[in-house]
Amino acid sequence: MSTARPEQHDSPENRPRTDVREPPVAVRVEELTVELPSQERPYAAPLQAVRELDLTVPTGQITALVGANGAGKTTALRTMIGALPWSRGKVEVLGTEMGPARVAVPEGASFVPDSPDYPDRWTARRLARAHGATTPFDQGRFDARLSAHGVPLDRPVGRLSRGQLTQLALSAALARDPRLLILDEPFARLDPLARTELVDELRDLMALGDRTILLSTHDLEGMERFVDRLVVIADGRTVLEGDVEALREELLLLERPRQASDERDTDPSLIGPTTSGDTTSALIAVDDAAGLPPGTVLRRPAVSELVTHCLRAAGASGHETAAPVTTPRRGAE
Repeated sequence: MSTARPEQHDSPENRPRTDVREPPVAVRVEELTVELPSQERPYAAPLQAVRELDLTVPTGQITALVGANGAGKTTALRTMIGALPWSRGKVEVLGTEMGPARVAVPEGASFVPDSPDYPDRWTARRLARAHGATTPFDQGRFDARLSAHGVPLDRPVGRLSRGQLTQLALSAALARDPRLLILDEPFARLDPLARTELVDELRDLMALGDRTILLSTHDLEGMERFVDRLVVIADGRTVLEGDVEALREELLLLERPRQASDERDTDPSLIGPTTSGDTTSALIAVDDAAGLPPGTVLRRPAVSELVTHCLRAAGASGHETAAPVTTPRRGAE
């Protein structure tokens, strides 16, 4: 068992591993670097949106990709579907190695972008014809889902609300009966009831077996009992990766009375410490949780607490990126 404290690792090969067998993998990303042109200064050097990113999406699980705004989530997802080129690294999706010659979503995968971009004059019917001309497409399922969510089949896309546009994109993706569903911020434009209904729908999809979901989201509270695996990225790099339950066994949330040393952040066992009022909270590895001072409370962290403290440790607020928080990647290598 690794100690789950921030450590320096020069390459993925040097990170702790406890795996024995390699399960099926839907998506594998290794040392991915993506450079994008500067939007503000056209002649400036390209910006590294993703830097030596590593992540694994096991088949049959729901994996959440989370991070602060600008961390590289959307860039990483768009690279996986062939929409963006990359400078270095390897991307494999459903057994297909993506590359410069591969510019389409691999067969068996569906992608829903954070801002679906369809021609304003197209209707849902026109979109269905476009999909059906190139891939297997369940028109009945598409029509029924749109009807259930109040999206007119004949209204131009330009006259749909943002929530209706998201439902249109989701309906088109699900009508292809995907083995891998990649969703970029699917809950962002939905109302609370629609979010709950989508979670239930995705659970039903997973119950069919041999299905995999990879989604980026900021809705961490809603993911508490929904996701199986967590990948946290900061500044284009992976800073935490693992099965949610395994991470919650390796890392505990510590809460204790504020100490003078907390202001200096000198305790190397604390991960992403923060002080509010008279209380300091942080993540701490189970192996480091012995001999703590009186008044210390330990409990299993929520998903949102895992994410926020690891991002704080990684300097996601604009400071220099720290080393990854390392935990065993159980059943993922």
